Amino acid sequence: MINPKVSVVIATHNHAHFLPECLGSVRAQTYQDYEVIIVDNGSTDNTRELVQKLAWDKLRYYYQENTGSVSGPRNTGIRLARGEYVAFLDSDDSWYKEKLDEVMRILADNPAIDIISHDLLMVEKGKPNLVAKVGPLSSDMFKQLLIVGNCVCGSATVVKREILLKTKGFDESKDFVHVEDYEAWLRIAYQGYRFYFINKTLGEYKIHKSNLSHDYELVKIHLINVYNKHYRNLSNVGPLRKLLFYNRSIIKIYLATAMRFYKKRQYLKCLKSLIGSFLSYPFLLLKMAYVKEALCLI
Repeated sequence: MINPKVSVVIATHNHAHFLPECLGSVRAQTYQDYEVIIVDNGSTDNTRELVQKLAWDKLRYYYQENTGSVSGPRNTGIRLARGEYVAFLDSDDSWYKEKLDEVMRILADNPAIDIISHDLLMVEKGKPNLVAKVGPLSSDMFKQLLIVGNCVCGSATVVKREILLKTKGFDESKDFVHVEDYEAWLRIAYQGYRFYFINKTLGEYKIHKSNLSHDYELVKIHLINVYNKHYRNLSNVGPLRKLLFYNRSIIKIYLATAMRFYKKRQYLKCLKSLIGSFLSYPFLLLKMAYVKEALCLI
């Protein structure tokens, strides 16, 4: 059997109602040299029955006990993958039919690219919201990702499988739940692998109540864990400047979290996050540029 060029890894948990659209978008791809690996992370709905009814020779289904985060099933998918590249797609998201065609054409013309990502349209209640832009590209992607923030969309990302294996995939510890993709991109960037961004919308990210990233308080805590882990590796920056960058990153998390709570009308939690940012780094709040930058993340 000839191995496919791309392994599409779909991690899922109780998303049987989203899977038909997700899988339909993969099946509609104009590029056909791929396999699909669904890793069911302990679903208790009818995911297994739905998948088993599909007559699709490209599809493999693997069930495992719930690991508590998306890292576990993604890592399982990486291990099971036969392709040279791994394309990640969350089970509640979807791709446009030309997605793999455009991505693989770029990779064929530029084999030195190790990880590639594109823009996604964010959709809420069936209506277009805004476009999640990836990039921009930098000569120092580790510094860019660390200081500016995550500029890579998980369901839009294709990575060489050998690099995922070398960097040990996604961290399965409980310290990075909901931000495990960001932490993985930082490790890939730190080792000097080459990023590439396509500023074209090639898929959709669904916003809904069961989105894992809607646990704002936990996301805040785990983002701080990411910064505590990776800021120590920031080089070519003096200690005082590194401290400034770190403090700015922390205050951006607090302010972004406060604004998210505000939009959900959870005003006490919003106030708590605002107070926390001020008590931690009051002098940075005097610089309105930092506040404006944080608000742009919302």
